[in-house]
Amino acid sequence: MKDAFVIFINDFMTKYLHYFTYLLLLLCAPVWGLAQNGTLKGTVKDKTTKEPLIGATIFIVGTYKGAATDFDGNYEIKDIKHGDYTVKVSFVGYTEKLYNGIRITKDQTTQLNIELSEQGKTLDAVEVVGEKNVVDLESGKSEVRITSADIKEMNVRNVQGVVAMQAGVSQSPDGLQIRGGRVYETQFVVDGVNAQDPLAGTGFGTEVSSGSVQDLAVITGGSDAEYNGTSGIIVTKIKEGGDQLKVYGNWQRDNLGFNKMKGSAWNTDIAELAIGGPVPFTNKKLKFFTSLNVGLSDQYYRLTANQLKSSILPDSTLFSPRQDNKWSHTLKLSYEIARGSKISFTNQHSILVNQNSRTLQVVGFSNIMAPGLQYGFANSLDNATTYTHRSNLSVLNFQQLLNKNLTLDVAVGRLFTNLRADANGRAFRDETINKIYDPASIVTNPVVVYNPGSDTSFVLPGDGLYNNGGISTVWHDHYVNELTLKYKFNYFSPNKRHFVTFGQEHKHQDLQWADVSSPWVGAPIKLPDGTYIASRSIGTSSDLWHVKPSSGGFFVQDEIRYKGISAVIGTRLEYWAPGKFADDAVDNPDALVLQSVRDDYKKQTTKLFGLRWKARLLPKLRVSFPVTENNVLYFNYGHSMRLPHPRFVYAGLDPKYQSRSALSDLGNPNLNPEVAVSYELGIKSQITRDFGVTFTAFYKDYFDFIVNRTLTFTGDPTRRAFAINQDYARIRGLEVMLNYRLNKNLRATFNAAYQVATGKSNTAAESRLQIEKNGSVNTTKEQYLAWDRPFDLKGSLIYTPDTSAIFFGVPLKGFRFFLSATYKSGLRYTPQRFAGYDLQGRPKYESIDTDPYSKIGSAWFWSDLKITRDFRFGKKQFISLSVEINNIFNNKNAQIINPVTGTAYSYGDALPYTQRDPVYANPQSSGLPPTNPARYMQPRQILYGVSFSF
Repeated sequence: MKDAFVIFINDFMTKYLHYFTYLLLLLCAPVWGLAQNGTLKGTVKDKTTKEPLIGATIFIVGTYKGAATDFDGNYEIKDIKHGDYTVKVSFVGYTEKLYNGIRITKDQTTQLNIELSEQGKTLDAVEVVGEKNVVDLESGKSEVRITSADIKEMNVRNVQGVVAMQAGVSQSPDGLQIRGGRVYETQFVVDGVNAQDPLAGTGFGTEVSSGSVQDLAVITGGSDAEYNGTSGIIVTKIKEGGDQLKVYGNWQRDNLGFNKMKGSAWNTDIAELAIGGPVPFTNKKLKFFTSLNVGLSDQYYRLTANQLKSSILPDSTLFSPRQDNKWSHTLKLSYEIARGSKISFTNQHSILVNQNSRTLQVVGFSNIMAPGLQYGFANSLDNATTYTHRSNLSVLNFQQLLNKNLTLDVAVGRLFTNLRADANGRAFRDETINKIYDPASIVTNPVVVYNPGSDTSFVLPGDGLYNNGGISTVWHDHYVNELTLKYKFNYFSPNKRHFVTFGQEHKHQDLQWADVSSPWVGAPIKLPDGTYIASRSIGTSSDLWHVKPSSGGFFVQDEIRYKGISAVIGTRLEYWAPGKFADDAVDNPDALVLQSVRDDYKKQTTKLFGLRWKARLLPKLRVSFPVTENNVLYFNYGHSMRLPHPRFVYAGLDPKYQSRSALSDLGNPNLNPEVAVSYELGIKSQITRDFGVTFTAFYKDYFDFIVNRTLTFTGDPTRRAFAINQDYARIRGLEVMLNYRLNKNLRATFNAAYQVATGKSNTAAESRLQIEKNGSVNTTKEQYLAWDRPFDLKGSLIYTPDTSAIFFGVPLKGFRFFLSATYKSGLRYTPQRFAGYDLQGRPKYESIDTDPYSKIGSAWFWSDLKITRDFRFGKKQFISLSVEINNIFNNKNAQIINPVTGTAYSYGDALPYTQRDPVYANPQSSGLPPTNPARYMQPRQILYGVSFSF
């Protein structure tokens, strides 16, 4: 039944999306039928002189209705349907003003007298009166804005946690995915500059704690021309200090000392200390904010190393006392030079140390949708891979009001990241090798004999977990030094009908990559007689390069507003240069570059400033207009692009460091970016001042994804995995978002999404196997993508009782409650079919490779609750106690799917015949056992907290 419904929805989305407009109109019909008429009138005056303003414009947002003041400053707008509205008031030379929640009543006149302030040298373009609207009727974007006050009520630790709660965002073992896109496709911006590690492939390049965020915007559709994320945009603004000194602290832990690794506790501590305010003796012009955040946990797997060691940190004992260690420090200084002129400096530093293999996701090569526990080393985690990720983001921002209609924003940033992966802090390799380093599972006592009493007996193998003292085969080190210059001009036309933005963003990168498998291979071997056997190889395979590419873009857009209609027309000219390393490889006859690639590279690039450049134009269009009062229809169309992971461009191009492994990687300097073309149609409805609904349909076409082909060169016996632009995908979906303020004490949100993501392959490596199997690169067959999660439903409730609230005789004064729940489709998998029994009686199942990822595993569901009790000692001083319960009902959500059952493995379940089965011990068993504790997401966890503020 479920599959039939999914097929129906998929067909509807594919064939009947053009009927969506009519569906939106029908949904709004009940609201239109209830509308009645009223009048809005009043005066507009200068706030200082009280003189009437002649010709001031009063406009009702979400409608076509408006008026201008007469010679006495009076205005009147008639025939307004009953409801709650936002009223916008503007006048040349004065600050624009928004009045939220103005109620118009049937057959009555609502009086609204307005005073405007003359626009001085201030950067604030709009003054807002009243509560924040539950839906933004002026914006044609699919965007959610979250303030620090909203974040304070949530049970989140960092920006990723906040984003994961929003519509269209799915959190998986890989990371955050927006509207069916891949993890690396989301653009992360902090204080105006890029904050993404371009080499790790995990999204964020720096850890930003939720307590350091002033406000956050999650843009899933209709982004401005200054941004260029193919999936979504996450824009974060760091907090600034206020006019008064404020100190805040928070500490949470999941145990009371005696139960560190029992029940709902796994030795977790989370702490934060933040201080902000004016710097003394600066007349409150110089303000600061700083915070230190620590998150330490031994994780729910119940598997720990004796000590995680990092080879790039000075004191591993301090920075990595547990299995998962997160440290971050934030500093922000802001100085008001003069009215309308401001400068600020932000520094965001973070350190992560763990053994989670998802810390490094080489895009296109990593396992899809798999948790990062290195289960093979379960009995010897001291020998597993330890990952250390350091990052430092520094941003200098300057804002200047040039005149009443023109502002300038400048951001200069430096992002430095360094990721090291090694065998728990061990050196790259010893000077000489005299023992086996490869990890393996060997038979140990007690030895169990299989088929005893027969003519031939066998010894059963071990459990599959490494036990020979071998160490991790991974050694990786990369760093990124990215310098960014971004400037942007904002122009407001005197009549406030045009808002023009134009500017440039330029990035110069210094990237170094060293990736080696089994690094000890190639080290000298010392023989018993004291002689040495030397080798020149660097591991069994290696990829080494140091490059300095550049990229950027010029952008311009004009937002035109006229009588309720908003149209945004923009474009971005994106340019990039692979750098001197690629240019030299193309010119070097000894480099392994196809002649056709050499020719195309020179034809399709333009030489400028000593480098060869490419460019692409990315148009954008956004339109919104009222269909009835407080019901706005919007449409978005846009192109965006993402440069391929540098490994696809530079691997193996240096003749000195070419890998000679069986199937080594070979870069393609002429690769083009991956491109997305997106379409979006939706409606925003403000039913009342406290109830808003947004309904959206979206469609995205992706093309020029990376595909690997296998090549051989004359005189070179090594087969090469060569990258080209070939793959494509398409994503379509529906979203609905509801925001409801029941009263000032109770707020509720609900959002639901349905999407379908299909394409030719999930990774470049998978595409190579498909090409070899089909014998052609031109196959057009699509499959479900591994990260496609059709249904995603989220809801949250924030309740702050008033002073008179009582629950079963208990006064609720001072309490705060936050409840959230999430339901989403399980992970996709390729199904297995029954193929008989073997001689041991074990059922055989084989993969249906012609139907990849066609089935969906058991659904995920969890709910979280946070209860806080404030004890106040003044208007701004308080101490709070909290209890946070994550996964209240202890749901077992499967993140490693048994393709026979569609859920996580339980003892006795049938397994694929190629997988080790504990029920049927067999001498031919191989691989890891199916009992990986990471096959389920985290169980229930209870955190106890204390916080203070003064």
